[in-house]
Amino acid sequence: MMFIHVRENGRPSGTGGRYNTEVMPTNIKAAINRLSKGNQANKLLKMSGIATAKAGPEPGTRIYRVQLYQFHLLHLEKSLEKAHWLSQPWGEQHFEPVERLPNDPEAQVAVKLAVRALYATGLECGEVLLTAASPHRVKVVRVSPYWPAQMSDRFMREARDWWLNQRKRRSADRLMLGADPEFALRGVDGTMVLASDYMGKGGVVGCDSTRYREELALHQHPLAELRPEPSDDPDELFARIRQALLLARRKITDRTVEWLAGGMPFDGYPVGGHIHFSGVALDFSLLRKLDAYLALPLVMVEDPGCLKRRPRYGFLGDIREKTHGGFEYRTLPSWLVHPDVTRGILHLARLVAACHEQLTARPHLDVSLIRAYYRGDKQTLAPYVKAIWEELSSLACYRDSRDPLDCYFAYLLAGETWPAGQDLRKAWEIG
Repeated sequence: MMFIHVRENGRPSGTGGRYNTEVMPTNIKAAINRLSKGNQANKLLKMSGIATAKAGPEPGTRIYRVQLYQFHLLHLEKSLEKAHWLSQPWGEQHFEPVERLPNDPEAQVAVKLAVRALYATGLECGEVLLTAASPHRVKVVRVSPYWPAQMSDRFMREARDWWLNQRKRRSADRLMLGADPEFALRGVDGTMVLASDYMGKGGVVGCDSTRYREELALHQHPLAELRPEPSDDPDELFARIRQALLLARRKITDRTVEWLAGGMPFDGYPVGGHIHFSGVALDFSLLRKLDAYLALPLVMVEDPGCLKRRPRYGFLGDIREKTHGGFEYRTLPSWLVHPDVTRGILHLARLVAACHEQLTARPHLDVSLIRAYYRGDKQTLAPYVKAIWEELSSLACYRDSRDPLDCYFAYLLAGETWPAGQDLRKAWEIG
């Protein structure tokens, strides 16, 4: 990977010297070369569920040009609407800079999609060109690994300042782990039972915001969600999840109703196993390690419903930043299926967050592994999972989690599919 070495005072270092340095990643050569090969960028974007534009500019649409360093917006430009675009190639329209991200839903969607596109194509920085007819119809036209030459020095300085600030945030706080896994309810006749029949929207056990059949006038919410207090100890968080399940048992009084986790217990209603992190800097490096060590290995036991979630839900790098600080990693399906999986996921999540700079797997540069994830190809992923288990088990930070993680990886490689269609209360022994 290409790096910029940065001194503690924020200035680029030369060779040698007495300064402590960190490395600020820029685009790796393999990712740049991959984008130059035919239609490779579009393939990566489509695998990730990102809409791409095929035709030239159309009247009535806007074009956005977005320069980024990872999650950080460096510069945003927007074209004027003019009918003569039809005679102009992409990128040759007149653009006006947008000094601050406006309170404009379309521009906000464009920037968010640009970040996703940059991440999906394996880049750290670059320019994304998008077209928009409305906030709901934004498409990626092109992803470039380069900034405009006349602005690259300014962008690099700003990117460096952002990156250094992220490092300071990481070192100032204690690493905390939280979660809000979901599950669905099934009646004796095999149909969905609404969680809102048994619980309200708030609290440690409550309804997810998803509405039944999107009927806004009806306050019917099908999915249940656990919201335990976060902890710096994965076993403490695991215990709080179990306590939340016991609270759910008191709320769901009909004992014939079954509780289902996994990927998509009912068509159109995916369930997730979101994990919350705080006290660690959110950047592409960490996010790619979460994908590499959490999302890809879990495919080995996933049920067919997990494949149905993707790529609208469960795409690689799916995160949401939280207003109180930290972020929510949203890629995983609901791992409440079995307590051994739950405990293993929590220990692995903390290990990756705490030690990600020691981890070496880079599946984002291997299209075959990305494709295997989105297709649920367990055979292709099996050697990869064995390799990362061997890598992890050699690290000092694995030692405190050896028992739950050995159990977890053995389960992943046993050649079985987790029992998503079975009432999870049986595995958790909570009746």
